[in-house]
Amino acid sequence: MAKEKATLPPTGAGLMRFFDEDTRAVKISPRGVIGLTLILVAVEILLHAFGSQIFG
Repeated sequence: MAKEKATLPPTGAGLMRFFDEDTRAVKISPRGVIGLTLILVAVEILLHAFGSQIFG
């Protein structure tokens, strides 16, 4: 008896998978996101502490 290879039906129905998309978006590393978040938090704290003196 000859073994036949089982073929699977095609998936996706012509839809693009998420990782197949070609986007031209800005790519930021996870460290960059954490760094930007920490900078934003520091600015917020400084504005809360000294904002009334700076902006009247």
